[in-house]
Amino acid sequence: MDFKKILLVVILFLILFTSLLFFLKQSDDGGVSKNSLSPEEQMANDRISPMGNGEGFWDEAISPFREDRTKPYLELLDDLKSGKINFVWEVWALRRKCKPDFTPDQCNATILAYIDAEYESPDKEKVKDLFVSYFRYEEEYRKWEQPTDLPFLELYEKIKSKRREVLSDKADLIFGMEESQVSFMEGTNNFIKQSANLPADLRVKQFEEFKKRTYGNYYDSLVSREDKFDHYQMEMSLRDKEFATISDPKEKEKYLFKIESKYFGKEKAENLASERKKETKLSESISSYETKEKEFLKENANLSQAEKEKKLKELRIQMLGSEEEADAYLRRKNIEEAGK
Repeated sequence: MDFKKILLVVILFLILFTSLLFFLKQSDDGGVSKNSLSPEEQMANDRISPMGNGEGFWDEAISPFREDRTKPYLELLDDLKSGKINFVWEVWALRRKCKPDFTPDQCNATILAYIDAEYESPDKEKVKDLFVSYFRYEEEYRKWEQPTDLPFLELYEKIKSKRREVLSDKADLIFGMEESQVSFMEGTNNFIKQSANLPADLRVKQFEEFKKRTYGNYYDSLVSREDKFDHYQMEMSLRDKEFATISDPKEKEKYLFKIESKYFGKEKAENLASERKKETKLSESISSYETKEKEFLKENANLSQAEKEKKLKELRIQMLGSEEEADAYLRRKNIEEAGK
């Protein structure tokens, strides 16, 4: 099994990261035509562009830090340290509550006024300090002459340094989870190469240890948001060599059932096994039919085309089990031949 899924995650992250860089580099007058932007830039513009003139703001805005109440500062701090919330995306969520004719500075001021209205001292000053620090970082980032000829990871290291230059210890609080994800993506390829010859069980165990070590305090939050199928696919990728050595179909099924039960539960694993059994049976029936088709055409070369098609249709229905399966097979075959 390959690692296309990992590559897809990396690409998605880079798109989102590029979107943030685009926003930070925009001038405050926002005089860029949306039609001239790339898809990534349009996404950033749509996500961040201020929406609202302040009227009705208090009625419509929902604090990203609130479930049924405003979170106290210490609880907010714990959520940031554990990765339960991502500060940057929460800022963007609030910015979406401003109106289009607001400048970034006006929108930022509205957010700070909102915090004033939602929090009591001393939490109010502490929460505002986080936002003001982040706004200052954005301003400094816009002024920064960023290197243009570096690979992403080298550029990212310089960005991390810039964050700490401006934000000091708040950089970890605001960007720590994102940075742990980039470290994990960078380290995964190295782990895959270096662990290629390990026994499968040990390889899976060490991968999880590497993941916990790299994510640190963010591990539980990040893993809880990951898709179970991604976890399953990753484990099967780590087990690809061992799985490939199993020649007995029944043993292969036992192997898959064990891993699938781990991620999806016994009932779902049984359903998946049943579907594979049906697919295997259908594949064998198709193979048998195609053999019979060749024999039939060879032995009945003198029949008319219409008669051949009639007889072959009867044979397909007989061997594939139903007219529906026979028709589906013919459609797939026609599509495959058309694509050659």
